Amino acid sequence: MKKYILMAFLSACGLTAFAQAEFDALRLSQTDIIGTARYVSMSGAFGALGGDMSAISLNPAGIGVYRSSEFSLSPAFQQDISKANLNNKMADASKVNMLMNGFGYVGSFRTYDESAISNFNFAITYNRVADFNRNTNVLGVDRTTSLLDRICAVENTMWYDNGTHPYHTNFYDYVNGVHVIEPYVNSQGKNQYRPRLDNGELVSLSNMKMQETGGINSWNFTLGANYNHTLYVGIGLGIQSILYDKSSIFSEEYQLGGGTELRNTLSTTGSGIDFKAGVIYRPVPELRLGVSYRSGTYYMLTDVYKTSMASWGFRDPISNALYSPDPTVIGSETPVDYMLKTPWQLTLSAAYQFGSKGLLSVDFDCLDSRSTNLKSGDGFEMEDINYYIENDFKISYNIRVGGEMRLTDNFSARLGGAYYMSPLVSNVETYDIATAYTSPEYSVPKSTVYGSMGVGYRSGAFFTDAALQERISNEHFYDFNDMSNIAQTKYAVLTRTKTNLVLTAGFKF
Repeated sequence: MKKYILMAFLSACGLTAFAQAEFDALRLSQTDIIGTARYVSMSGAFGALGGDMSAISLNPAGIGVYRSSEFSLSPAFQQDISKANLNNKMADASKVNMLMNGFGYVGSFRTYDESAISNFNFAITYNRVADFNRNTNVLGVDRTTSLLDRICAVENTMWYDNGTHPYHTNFYDYVNGVHVIEPYVNSQGKNQYRPRLDNGELVSLSNMKMQETGGINSWNFTLGANYNHTLYVGIGLGIQSILYDKSSIFSEEYQLGGGTELRNTLSTTGSGIDFKAGVIYRPVPELRLGVSYRSGTYYMLTDVYKTSMASWGFRDPISNALYSPDPTVIGSETPVDYMLKTPWQLTLSAAYQFGSKGLLSVDFDCLDSRSTNLKSGDGFEMEDINYYIENDFKISYNIRVGGEMRLTDNFSARLGGAYYMSPLVSNVETYDIATAYTSPEYSVPKSTVYGSMGVGYRSGAFFTDAALQERISNEHFYDFNDMSNIAQTKYAVLTRTKTNLVLTAGFKF
């Protein structure tokens, strides 16, 4: 526990050495079921099937299934709704977006007739692999702890026994400027800080409003071959880019008057590279078995953050006059560079084709989130953060199931479902989680469930597909963590429902 308190101290201090905290690294490491309408309608269960623009980024061996060249594009309409419950106080928020899930080109080249290698294929594809667009609203009433308590608790861990305070947190730089905390001597004669609130004064109303935008985009370059229509192999190189922007406002109003408002903005940009390899084997014509490996992405990232705090209704303890301070701004436009390595992933797949009537497919992922790794911009390990990653993260599993039925020679119907586990150990919420820079909020992801359906139309060289996907995830959202009472810290139960409508149009040639 002492190590976690130390980490909280380090995270609150200038954090040029610690550009990210463990949950921020987790957010940038997770991917989603995003892609073509056919891929989405079967919940991404394509590891053993191939023949789809998005599937080849999951298992590059799927490119070997193509027997003709193809071009397609997949725009999408998205609605995200979040509902938060903090001590039976409900709040909701929503966001609507138009996105491009992906597009690309597959080139297929046949070999001479006597060759056992039926064709060589290559592809250049663009896929959106993660989406950050969402709004969050969390309300609290009559709370017994304040963000000011959290700030003072972190400050108070740094007093020396001789009564000196070696250096202050970033939090102190501006809460002191807006006159919301004060020094005092406790009953043991030790110098401490406390909020300028009366004993037992409640936070009558708290409100966290947060906007997040951006996503992770991937350009994939894939090569593959078809050996006698029995063995398909492929390798792929992915170049990924991250754009993430967050803006949060956390405000408190106090029972006896006055209030505070903390604003944070964060922009994360960068790019990375990953490697994928896979095999699909057909022991009999109806059955396909697949295995693929993804190395994880090696990113070079840059953060820019800014913070400000304002207060109102606080009085000078001597003159009793109301303070009227200007907001104190902390942070800068100076970039903070760092490196992130995301987890490796192993996928096992199986698919069975019922002649020309339809098919059933299953994928099983294994991800080791403990392999997530952070380094500073000059290449040195962030040892403290990586230690917590290794202990707070775990191996997790995902399962995807999808089916397709051919209704006529031209029309098909599809269904799919998926379950993604949380990558965190069960007792992670008993610890004091460090957050990056001066943003006090963090979210503990739980399981995610997907349900999807879709239809497809084929006519000669032209095809078009439509899919409807419902994604439901649960989180425990902390607008701040009360370090003095970790076991009883209150969180909002946050349920997110994301609805995606995807359309794909393409042609073969």
